[in-house]
Amino acid sequence: MTVDSPAAPPAVPVEQAPRGRGGRFEFLDALRGLAALAVVVQHCSERLWPEYFRFSQAYFGLGEFGVFVFFIVSGFIIPASLERGRSLGAFWAGRFFRLFPLFWACLVAAMLLHSFGRYELPEPFWDQPVLNFLANLTMMQFFIGGWDIQIIGASWSLSYELVFYLILSLLLIARLNRRSVPLAVGALVLIVPGAILPPALLNGGDANAVTRSIVAVATILAATVFACVAEDRRAALAAILISVIAVPLFLNQPGASVLTFGYLATMFLGTVLYRMTSGEIAAPRAWLVFAFAMCLIFGVSTFVAPVLDPITGVWVTWIKQPLTILPAYLLFAGFLLLRRYSFPRPLLYLGRISYSLYLVHALLLDAIPRWSTSVLGVPAQWLTLLTWVGSALLISAVTYRFIEKPCHNLGHRVIARIDSRKIEPPATAVA
Repeated sequence: MTVDSPAAPPAVPVEQAPRGRGGRFEFLDALRGLAALAVVVQHCSERLWPEYFRFSQAYFGLGEFGVFVFFIVSGFIIPASLERGRSLGAFWAGRFFRLFPLFWACLVAAMLLHSFGRYELPEPFWDQPVLNFLANLTMMQFFIGGWDIQIIGASWSLSYELVFYLILSLLLIARLNRRSVPLAVGALVLIVPGAILPPALLNGGDANAVTRSIVAVATILAATVFACVAEDRRAALAAILISVIAVPLFLNQPGASVLTFGYLATMFLGTVLYRMTSGEIAAPRAWLVFAFAMCLIFGVSTFVAPVLDPITGVWVTWIKQPLTILPAYLLFAGFLLLRRYSFPRPLLYLGRISYSLYLVHALLLDAIPRWSTSVLGVPAQWLTLLTWVGSALLISAVTYRFIEKPCHNLGHRVIARIDSRKIEPPATAVA
């Protein structure tokens, strides 16, 4: 897909923010590193200490905290990447080479570990293993089949990332991508009905016939609207294609609807803060949206019935959501205010390998045996935690060096080739 981005004045870069290697903003890398480490510690600890698992389900979910940090970071930086004047094809090529090679490598590793009895796959996966494996290859497995077929448990958030990219692509075609405040407020308001709406699973037989009809109508309407506002035929065809993919996927979320809209609102909130730093939105207006988001999440969590966690089957109390989500927002806001300062190099490196860490650690919890006895007075659980986290960091450094980084470089070459096609040849002088 090589639809040109609509002509628009480029956004001003995030002013005076230090950049690390590859032009990466340091405060974003620091946030990514902390978010990935939070997810790893959560997944390790809940396996080792049942009492911690109960605490994390009732009061504060460290892993969910990390995921919300990831989402607001994506909402901040992805629109900037999309609006650099490149084509949609270049944007998606960049996303592909950043996300899919490592993800596919981890899928293959998971299948190999399973064959040796060192990794457990969900039981429903084996009902249709070939189709379910292909579904996982798309990275949309969470929306296609839900929690039950995911090969890598932590990969569900990547499905939301891809749908966010699809929505941004549609907004870009329609020239609505810079209306970030209405988009963020609209997504936040949708949290309220989302708190009472059930998940819209499309593959559940006759019981969901009405839902399938609604999705079909919504898809047709979305495709028609975005095709009409597109400026040329290629953009119209792209809008139709993206609508046909994005709308059914987004409406087929298997988790609680309130969380789905919460994730989307969090990403659009990140975009509002990006517009503030680029000078497109006044700071008081942006911080007002930020405050509105925090108040709404607290209000919905407090006054609306709790939701059933689809993974654990535990009812999530109102206490957990504000104690988990609001600190994630505040951490991002704090780092944003400190964006003109440099951050410790180990934390920045942790941010660079954060994607590897996020995927790889899920494979190691089964692959690496637990310590059965204490050593030098250190309890076996703590030894296991240190072993799992240390191994995840070591292997992530390897996968970043030999899988992620070469694929990033390849992606840059592909993008340069796509961009070069947009450069018109110099006009021939007329004698």
